[in-house]
Amino acid sequence: MPEEIIIETGGLGYVCFISNNTYDNLPKPGEEVSLLTYFHVTENNQQLFAFSEITERELFMMLIGVSGIGPKTAIVLLSAVSPDEFKRRLIASEVGMLTALPGIGPKTARRIIVELKDKFVKLSKDELPKEELDVTPQVSDAYDALLALGFQMKDIKNAISKASNQSEKLSTEELIKEALAELR
Repeated sequence: MPEEIIIETGGLGYVCFISNNTYDNLPKPGEEVSLLTYFHVTENNQQLFAFSEITERELFMMLIGVSGIGPKTAIVLLSAVSPDEFKRRLIASEVGMLTALPGIGPKTARRIIVELKDKFVKLSKDELPKEELDVTPQVSDAYDALLALGFQMKDIKNAISKASNQSEKLSTEELIKEALAELR
């Protein structure tokens, strides 16, 4: 898959670097497309990076904030897995996923995990509706476990709600088991 595309607008063509995820979401050549961009300026260069989804752009911005990760490396990381999968693996501290990518050694992989893991865990909890944060520790732990497994928040909320309605005294393990049955 190409790592760059040319977007024409106003009679000018702009070279944009993209991930595989963005490439997969592009329409046929010649059709209109709307992309989110990041303009990277250095002393010797100017580069434009394009994204089809806001979550991918946000993850890109977080990645380039990590010491030693430039925009090209961030695009390589985003091309390896989807943003949701990357987030799940990062929360699970899967160093192997990162070190398998070109240009990412063990030290850089650990730095990415250390610098971003807490942000993702905090973001995941911030996405929870406020009323859901004030529930039992079992429900809270089940939310965290299902988020770490990569499920979407709305799906988790529905599954846990159904599982909780069946019995209010479920342990965390039982709640996760019931929710997983709903999610599959």
